[in-house]
Amino acid sequence: MRRVLVILGLAAVLCASAGSALAVGPTTAAQPSLDAAIARQMDADRHALGQDQRRQRALEARLRAARAKLVGATDPFQYDDTVGALQVDVTAAATRVAGLAAAIRRLHAALQPVQLPTTTNTSTSDPLGWDAVAVAEHYLGVRYLWGGSTPQSGFDCSGFVEFVYAQLGLPLAHYAATQFVTTPRIAPSRLEAGDLVFFEPHADGPGHVAIYIGDGELIQAPHTGAVIELAPLAELSSALGFVGATRPSELLAQTTA
Repeated sequence: MRRVLVILGLAAVLCASAGSALAVGPTTAAQPSLDAAIARQMDADRHALGQDQRRQRALEARLRAARAKLVGATDPFQYDDTVGALQVDVTAAATRVAGLAAAIRRLHAALQPVQLPTTTNTSTSDPLGWDAVAVAEHYLGVRYLWGGSTPQSGFDCSGFVEFVYAQLGLPLAHYAATQFVTTPRIAPSRLEAGDLVFFEPHADGPGHVAIYIGDGELIQAPHTGAVIELAPLAELSSALGFVGATRPSELLAQTTA
């Protein structure tokens, strides 16, 4: 039954992200729609990568020429600034190329099927939590995007949590403070895989959320310029301020009881 819910939940969230109605038949085209969107983003990134690679090669050629002139110049100072500026441009171009290449690899990985655990971890009675961890780890390295909630565009912290649990059939709000008040609260001492941990206390609730994966580690969408990554719970608690923890899988278990 849980596997059926995973499939149905996946179909529902993908239809929603594509702007489709949720009332779809058993042969929904939601997964192909998401795959097509990711493929389009990969094509766009590949096009941008090609342009940046050509620019990098042109800059490197100019840098080699400038260095050659510098070696043979009677007055090398007139070439120093040119060489320095070109070196900065070459480094920046190489960084962009590396970033795009990494984004393409991550998008390619996102197109692969999510492999849910075939056995339940014996240290917990919550297999749904481990399914959530398996889904979350599948998207390690996907870029951060404020307001993002899909792998082809990127994720922010609550958008990532929303997406992960939607794959398991549980709709959550795309807002950390709302996720905190609408999922069952648990004591920090009871943390298990798949639980949500909240940080950054504000007047209207926590400003950041991450998914606990066990052994004091979290998976999160941290901030602009970063990617989905693992992080120590203790480190985030110290840096951002711990607010509390919840267990969304209890909501899902209630719907399947």
